[in-house]
Amino acid sequence: MKDFGPIKNLIGSKLTEADLACVDCYVRPQLGIFIPTAGECGYAAKQGHSHPSYMIVISFEHMSDRQTRYLASITSPHIPHSDKAGLNYYCLLIEKCYFEKRYLMYAENIPAFDGHQFEICSDILKALNTFVFEYSKSMPNSDITLDAQAEIITHWIIRSIMGETFDMRAVSSDYSVARAQHYIEQHYSENITVSKLAALSYVSCSCFNRKFKKETGITPIEYLIEIRLERAKTMLKRKTISVTEIAMKCGFGSSAHFSSCFQNRVGISPTEYRDKYIG
Repeated sequence: MKDFGPIKNLIGSKLTEADLACVDCYVRPQLGIFIPTAGECGYAAKQGHSHPSYMIVISFEHMSDRQTRYLASITSPHIPHSDKAGLNYYCLLIEKCYFEKRYLMYAENIPAFDGHQFEICSDILKALNTFVFEYSKSMPNSDITLDAQAEIITHWIIRSIMGETFDMRAVSSDYSVARAQHYIEQHYSENITVSKLAALSYVSCSCFNRKFKKETGITPIEYLIEIRLERAKTMLKRKTISVTEIAMKCGFGSSAHFSSCFQNRVGISPTEYRDKYIG
């Protein structure tokens, strides 16, 4: 198997090639991406196993035909755990010293993570798939570009652990859409209309709507609601602002409208979310 040495250093000394018969592996010494495709990972199926590296699992939960929720968890090195069966996930393993050096850029101490759950922006899949694609191509100097991508992915993970998921959203390659994205994120609490966003790029509303949805997969108003909800989540975690005040600060107009949007898109009420992540 290609790069079995670095793979073993990340997963564990007892790993065998047979354990990975159904898993696609893409690795550098500091970071590996493991995706089960034809069946379960044999090593992950072992009860109470552990890794010498940090393990991040990103799983997919299909809420409806239009919505998929991306759930992530992190487990520190040498903490025994048992993985759930299934195929709809990416497993990242990040070398211990590499991860900790970067984590300490953001915090004074590194907690022991034992399956700690955190929210993550779906756009990270683009970064992961870019890493996978670059690894698969084996282009000249790919080690340099893969190391650069590993750096970005690691910082993205750390920021997400700290609650900064919305800031990692991918920016459109279309400038008119990117400009609207930036405007929404800066003025999300204001009364934003499609006509106002279209005027920023000097195009018609219909043209702007079409371009925005083609680039992002959602309408400008849906994007605005997502940004408002991400900001609201951050405020809810602080537990110092009332739900009504958060609704006003995030541009919802009323606590009832805020609660309704939050329940429909997150699956729980703002109060339940606050209790879950702070309690």
